[in-house]
Amino acid sequence: MNNKLKIIEAMDVYLPDVDGVINCVNNYSVNLSDRTDLTVICPKNKKSYVDNFPYKVVRCKSVHIPILNQYYGFPNSDGKFKKTIMEADCDIIHLHSPFGMAKFAVKVAKKKNIPLVATFHSNMRQIFESIFKSKSFSNMLCKKLGKIYNQCDEVFVCSPIVEKQLRSYGYTGKVSYLPFGTDFKKCENVEENSLLANKEFGIKERELVFIYVGRVMKLKRIDFILDSLKILKDKGIKFKFFIVGKGAELNKLKKYAKKLGFFEDEVVFTGFLAREKFPLLFSRADLLLFPSVYDNFGLVKVEGASYETPGVFVKGTCAGYDIQHGFNGFLSENDTESFANAIIDAVQDYDKLKQIGKNAKDTVYISWKDCTDRLLETYERIIKEHKIKQVPQNNADKE
Repeated sequence: MNNKLKIIEAMDVYLPDVDGVINCVNNYSVNLSDRTDLTVICPKNKKSYVDNFPYKVVRCKSVHIPILNQYYGFPNSDGKFKKTIMEADCDIIHLHSPFGMAKFAVKVAKKKNIPLVATFHSNMRQIFESIFKSKSFSNMLCKKLGKIYNQCDEVFVCSPIVEKQLRSYGYTGKVSYLPFGTDFKKCENVEENSLLANKEFGIKERELVFIYVGRVMKLKRIDFILDSLKILKDKGIKFKFFIVGKGAELNKLKKYAKKLGFFEDEVVFTGFLAREKFPLLFSRADLLLFPSVYDNFGLVKVEGASYETPGVFVKGTCAGYDIQHGFNGFLSENDTESFANAIIDAVQDYDKLKQIGKNAKDTVYISWKDCTDRLLETYERIIKEHKIKQVPQNNADKE
């Protein structure tokens, strides 16, 4: 008999597409695969793509959305998919996005009488406002998502700031705080990696290096970084800034960097970069620049900490949560001059900067394995609590 916990992770978008949420679910699933019976349910992707994971993936019918360049699923319209999931043995369902797959998961959880939980990953309010240009309409959409979350037994958030966002959607239920991590291990050969990076990316020995890693999209505020770095350039401070990632704003940002007067050896757009190259740039970078006010966490913060690279964040944001200015990172006000000054202050004392990077590794870093251990403990508690709740009802039925 299989006594392993049976878990379903529900996603509206999944690999081979890549983003922070997908990264999170895949790492959870990989780390749970040998201890549980885990299935990810998600939309079908391009026909040529073949799943090859240490866990089960069941995909539903989907359509490609060109404007998003992603596949959106229709689980309720896929009879074979519905039958497979409805007949599967399951102890708990975990939602990671509050759209079509979430609505299907709600039905499955109710029919099976099992707990339904969710992680509140993204503040959709900002995305809705950027698309529809209407705060009232965006608020209405957020309230609709809040109704989905209110059908969950519990919702997971990574900080009190994110909990406040969730509550603004109208969620009234229980929350638990669970962190996000990285699959990178703490690096013990930063100096060696740095020398390799100099050769690989044409960096001078004592040249200042800044880095951004992530999707190249408007909400990430890479233009804000460029405006801030223009202040450094105008002050005569020499540096090399690597923008690692791809996205819809890439060509627009290249033109903007040129308009600001940056040369190609000052602002380097790497585009897609193979993950095995990340340790080189992270190790070599003096600062991670991440002024996002959109991200509810920013996995790159933990990735940078793995390689003793502290970040510069905006004060009061989710990305900057748990950063102590001058100890394990840097914080600025939400304007380009303040952000530029934070960068300038950070690089004034090289030895102090390196110590702050080591502090980041000691205090910001957490592995996906440790995160998953906490998640599994939380699953087990919620399943136990759910079963206890059923006892009075079962006794009443017998009477």
